[in-house]
Amino acid sequence: MKNTNLHYVKKLTCSLGIVVLIACAAFSQAITPKSFLVCGDSKILIVDYSKSRDSIPEIVWSWDAHLAKDLPEDFRTKKFNSTDDCKAINNGKQILISSSSGAIAILNVHDKKVVFYADVPNAHSIALLPGNKLVAAASTHANGNKIMLFDISKPNKPLFTDSLYSAHGLVWNAKRKSLFALGYDVLREYKITDGKSLNLTAHWKIPGIGGHELGLTSDDDNLFVTEHHGAWIFSMDDHQFTKVKDFPDSENIKSLGRDGSGQYIFTIPEKSWWTYHVRFLAPARSFVFPDLKVYKARWFYQ
Repeated sequence: MKNTNLHYVKKLTCSLGIVVLIACAAFSQAITPKSFLVCGDSKILIVDYSKSRDSIPEIVWSWDAHLAKDLPEDFRTKKFNSTDDCKAINNGKQILISSSSGAIAILNVHDKKVVFYADVPNAHSIALLPGNKLVAAASTHANGNKIMLFDISKPNKPLFTDSLYSAHGLVWNAKRKSLFALGYDVLREYKITDGKSLNLTAHWKIPGIGGHELGLTSDDDNLFVTEHHGAWIFSMDDHQFTKVKDFPDSENIKSLGRDGSGQYIFTIPEKSWWTYHVRFLAPARSFVFPDLKVYKARWFYQ
């Protein structure tokens, strides 16, 4: 009876006008706290962890660049063929997307509208900055090996670039008002200057080569860093790298995160650079995506 009444109320109110229609759309796509993002091929998925059963993911939302009519044809059919990072922003209302096929975007969750896109050679990460800005990592490419700063109101027109070989990870830390960027063998810290450029203020050699994943810990006080041979935590207070406790070393960890409960989410390639599984630890769990070349997975509210 409860479900029937809710369905009836939703059906009735959604016939009253456009404002209510928008509210109903938002209601129908509410993302639960224990959900996670998955990206690979031309797709972005949101999975409800709690409703998933055994190894079968409960996919509650999806987007496919090939079906996005608000993207230009070359972006829709080519430049989002290999999505490699996805991050929820603005309290889960939007998603940042990067694709190694050569593009970045901002996507609304409720209506799946693309509100920003830009060319970025071999894009591997993206981060939202204050002042309506965002930054993208362009990895190894003839026109890449750099970070690129954009004004969201001016698509496809970089304000600033700085060279960074094999740029792979970007994180904005609001507490420190700093941008952290990960390259092949270095972690850098930048500050925003004059609203349209970045100033390199510090850098540290990482404990290995092939820097890949860069992410904030759930308390925002440290950074997860992965490189070719393992996973580390970087302390932003004492600038030291320490192994992630009780986390298995593996080659080329593509994504790594931890929610407030302490549960890890991570991806490790099993076929060249991709995997068909999203894995969890503490507690351990694994979901299979047999039709998707998964690159990264992240807690939705992270």
